[in-house]
Amino acid sequence: MRKETMLVVEDEDIMREALFDYFSGEGHKVDTASDGDKALEKFKLEDYNVMIIDLKLPGRDGLSILKEVRGKNPNAKVIIITAYPSIETAKEAMRGGAADYLPKPFELDHLENIIRKSFEVEIIPTPPVEEPIVEEEIITPCIWMQAGVIKKRQCPHGYHCHRVCEFHTAMMKKEKFRDDPRIKPYLDKLNSLLGRKQCRYVMSGEISLRSCDRLFRCESCDFDQTMQDEVDRQNAIKAERRKRMQVKGYDRVTTTHKSSRSDH
Repeated sequence: MRKETMLVVEDEDIMREALFDYFSGEGHKVDTASDGDKALEKFKLEDYNVMIIDLKLPGRDGLSILKEVRGKNPNAKVIIITAYPSIETAKEAMRGGAADYLPKPFELDHLENIIRKSFEVEIIPTPPVEEPIVEEEIITPCIWMQAGVIKKRQCPHGYHCHRVCEFHTAMMKKEKFRDDPRIKPYLDKLNSLLGRKQCRYVMSGEISLRSCDRLFRCESCDFDQTMQDEVDRQNAIKAERRKRMQVKGYDRVTTTHKSSRSDH
């Protein structure tokens, strides 16, 4: 990996020092800040090639810092890291221009690999001069396009297909596409990147694919809380439906009783 100028914004001392020690040891120039305001006040954002920013920080959060970073230094590679991952914040980070969204805990060499890959640019062959270019070239083709299942689509999420891509989710719901042999090698690659620790909802068959990034500490998992909230919501709907049915049944009994009395 080439040597980069890096900024680490992390309020946890141990994590901040670990990131500083690791990347400094690899020869990179690393600055640190313990919160977003200090990072924006102390450093010139345009000087950094790479920024590693924690999602939850004192004062301004990582997403608001990401927005300002992209305004001042659109070429910087920004990695959002978090101990509280969620689909919503992952989507917001990727839409905001983050190069990646990485749940904690993670291996530092894995983070370094993500940074290295973010600088790799796919070289598109130049078409012959006599052939007019009538369409914009796809720099990061969707895996479904690479597999030949669809004609044209660019990947807007940095190949985080299982995590944030609604198009990928919709395709996987259709059996004829999910079982298409052309896409299988790409799905196998995505699955291998998720690792072996599968979420307990995958193991129970309630969802198709999700890795566990909390070491099965479900009580601290935002996704588990979301699932439980949905269960509570469904139970409340069922309870309300039963209550309405009981009221309707009581009304019918009362009406029948009154009608019988009036006949006499």
